[in-house]
Amino acid sequence: MSLKRFLSFSLPLIIMLFSFSIYVSISKMIDKYEMTINSDYSIVIVTAAPIVEDDIKRLTSIDLKEMKVLSRENILKDLKNEVTEGSFTLLQVKLPYFYTLSLNEFPTSSKLERIKKELLTVSGMKSVETFSKDHDNVYSLFLFIKTVSMTMFVFMVIFTLFIIANQINIWFYEHYERLQIINLHGGSLLYGAKPIIKLALFSGIFAGVLVLFAVYYIDQNVDVIFSPEIAKIITQNKIEYTIFEASSVVLLSLFISFITVFGVLIKNRFK
Repeated sequence: MSLKRFLSFSLPLIIMLFSFSIYVSISKMIDKYEMTINSDYSIVIVTAAPIVEDDIKRLTSIDLKEMKVLSRENILKDLKNEVTEGSFTLLQVKLPYFYTLSLNEFPTSSKLERIKKELLTVSGMKSVETFSKDHDNVYSLFLFIKTVSMTMFVFMVIFTLFIIANQINIWFYEHYERLQIINLHGGSLLYGAKPIIKLALFSGIFAGVLVLFAVYYIDQNVDVIFSPEIAKIITQNKIEYTIFEASSVVLLSLFISFITVFGVLIKNRFK
């Protein structure tokens, strides 16, 4: 196993696994950030008559977490010095009821639009404020970042498959005579390809372990590697890899290696 051949297998895998780790990290950070935003995000509704939380749950399909009443007394107190005494008396009678609705999860833009339509069908509902412009800006940013990281990962997988497949084909050309001799003596193509299969195994394990070590190193040295602003965001939304996610990095590396090797083996078997 030459160092050149080993690196020609390992480097594409390392690049691909880094893109996978970036995608997983960004997804986990965004999910965590969405939870933080969702705890502060609420929909304001205005009704002509008092309404209770059970009514909202019964009359709509909204995944409601909590409903709070905005005190009419506080609103009237703020407006008392702004209007005449006659207008204030009338306001006490005509002032609608205000509530804030918190959701269990950060909604998509389309889901938020559906929520607004459902709320407006409730009897006595006068107004629904979802702050859709600010919400859509935040959600679009999250969606864009996720899409970019996912697209990069997909392209890296294709790139890795292409490079490794080329390296395997080159190996077959280099060892064509040896493989033919093995075949003439009754040996299988799989037996003859044992060196390239072993190379795929070692390269896959090496790339997976190296990327896991690199991710751990970056996580422990965020303040050194990134600017203070980015380091603060990463620290505030610190993520932890589960055993499953860590092992999936190595398993993905091995899967890409072996699927490419056996794909080329099958191709050469039926030539």
